[in-house]
Amino acid sequence: MATESLDLLSKSTGYGVLIGVGAAFAIFIVISTKLSNKYLSENSQSTEMFMVANRSVGVGLTGNAVYSSWTWATALLWCVTMVYLYGVQSAFWYCAGSSIQICIMSVLGIEAKKKIPTSHTCLEIVQLRYGRTGHLLYMVLCLINNLVSASSMILGASGAISAICDNLHIVACTLLIPFGVLLYTAVGGLKSTFLTDYVHSFILLIVMCYICTAALTNENIGGLDGLYDKLVAKEAAGELRYIEGNYKGSFITGKSQGAVFFGLIHSIGDTGLTVMDSSFWQKSFSADVRATVPGYLIAAVLIYANYWALGMVLGIGNVILEDSPIFPTYPNKMTTYEVNSGFGLIYTLKALLGKQALGGFFLVLYLGVTSTVSAQLISVSSIISFDVYRNYINPKATNKQLINVSHLGVIFFGLLSAGFSIMLHYVGVDMTWFSYFYSMLNTPGVIPMIFLITWKHQSKAAFIISPILGIIAGLAVWTGTAYALYGSVTIKTTGEQLPCLYGGLTALLLPGVASVIISLIKPANYDWNKLTSQSNLISVNDDEDDGSTTKDNNTSEGSLKEKQETTLASNEIESVDIKDGKVMSRYTKLAYGSTIFVTLVTWVVWPLPLYRDYVWSKAFFKGNVVMGFVWLYAALVVIGLFPLYDGRRSLKKVFYGVLGKSDTASQSS
Repeated sequence: MATESLDLLSKSTGYGVLIGVGAAFAIFIVISTKLSNKYLSENSQSTEMFMVANRSVGVGLTGNAVYSSWTWATALLWCVTMVYLYGVQSAFWYCAGSSIQICIMSVLGIEAKKKIPTSHTCLEIVQLRYGRTGHLLYMVLCLINNLVSASSMILGASGAISAICDNLHIVACTLLIPFGVLLYTAVGGLKSTFLTDYVHSFILLIVMCYICTAALTNENIGGLDGLYDKLVAKEAAGELRYIEGNYKGSFITGKSQGAVFFGLIHSIGDTGLTVMDSSFWQKSFSADVRATVPGYLIAAVLIYANYWALGMVLGIGNVILEDSPIFPTYPNKMTTYEVNSGFGLIYTLKALLGKQALGGFFLVLYLGVTSTVSAQLISVSSIISFDVYRNYINPKATNKQLINVSHLGVIFFGLLSAGFSIMLHYVGVDMTWFSYFYSMLNTPGVIPMIFLITWKHQSKAAFIISPILGIIAGLAVWTGTAYALYGSVTIKTTGEQLPCLYGGLTALLLPGVASVIISLIKPANYDWNKLTSQSNLISVNDDEDDGSTTKDNNTSEGSLKEKQETTLASNEIESVDIKDGKVMSRYTKLAYGSTIFVTLVTWVVWPLPLYRDYVWSKAFFKGNVVMGFVWLYAALVVIGLFPLYDGRRSLKKVFYGVLGKSDTASQSS
């Protein structure tokens, strides 16, 4: 399934980025970790730091980390593919299908902080409420989700990187993508993902701003007017595909059946990838009490920056330029494999901006996939260390033992996800098929998991039975619909929209209905105070380390005293907030209100008026593209600069420490 050489980037460039950038980030994390340990009194060998970053991450880094985790490499490729297939409205649906889930996680995050502030993984909460059976079942569901998430990213990114870099061997791409991530994640833990997420996001947004702006102003596009005029002229001349389900078959209409179906499938699957992914829960556990909800909502709003401008400009650019002599596949059109693998974005960039821009996008692609894989590695290592090792193997595990098991977990899952991705490639699965499919596996536990922390009447039987029903029914509806509509069950027929849509909806909604019905037959009345009272069962005393934690010879008595005072003050503040309830109550209302508001705006108020018999005018089209650029540049400012301002005190402290100046000097400046 490899493509012929299209004079893109060299194989040596591919190896240079895959090995060199990964190693550079590993060195960056090693240095950052040592500076944090020395000047900020952090302990990278503490489980609280490794797993949940001492629960002290501010608004800026929280928002950035969530934004980065949701900036999937395959999403950048896929949004252009969907515009190429179904028209401009696909870019909107990609944005709408990414925002709601982040809002949902803001609700779950603040509810967890309120009810069990010492948790490290969502599965610990499952065990405390529903016992071993529920814990084992949902451990399997979460690990399946982690594997699906990491493998789908690696599969899509490795295929694209192979195409960019002169058919660099797909196995080499797949194995080298986790390489650097393994290094820095094993060293720095969750804090390392926050730091690298910030660097990733800042670089990614700078490159994205350049790519979208340069592509739009390129002479082969001709700005906003040229983009619209060229598309309309080609449609009028009958040179473009007639899109079934679109008003007049047009690319520039809000009435697009295929785009709506795609938006639903995408949103269903991504809801599973979020709620069933312990790494998203961990980011909320890691955030300061006052940072959880604002951080998540910042990401929910700014996630539109990733896909709107890129989809509109490069997606329509792909449609316009495919028959042009400057397009890499000319005089041939892209094959189905190339379209479904997201190569349209790669070819369009090469046609418009040349190899230099393609190199920049290669870096963006690499940063996007490594951010996702890093979060998945920490998530799985946390499950292996806390939910498997400490629960079922060594209940009295010390801090050092948990850290060692976590390191092994990072390495194990990195290799497993790479191997699974290679298997998917060789059985003929492409990025689009897999992205359509995985909702049948990762969504059955979503609604019961939401009820875990929000509905006290959900019974144990409902929690356990409902996801099993969802998986069975979802897969049955998926394959049954493919057979009923297309007469066979093959890779092609099961990758069509309707089988995936019906199967995904069944897998998501049936467990919710089943959970409510089963619970109402014999409802529970769970006392949330039990979670708080059992917090000591999941906490880890970092001091009980069999002598493994020793005093750093370079740490002065003054800094030790300061560390103790800072820790006590932090604990006191958080304790007051939790006991008082006012802060939690305010943020809980904000999280629920924002989720309802975003759902209504993105799925009702905004898109439904556009679903009518109307081909967009030039003014309306230009307004949409301009708003996409406004979002993109706003994200660059907020995601790129706000974390620096939010963390200015820590940065200043490290800076003055490196210069050998006293803390007094840093505080007075």
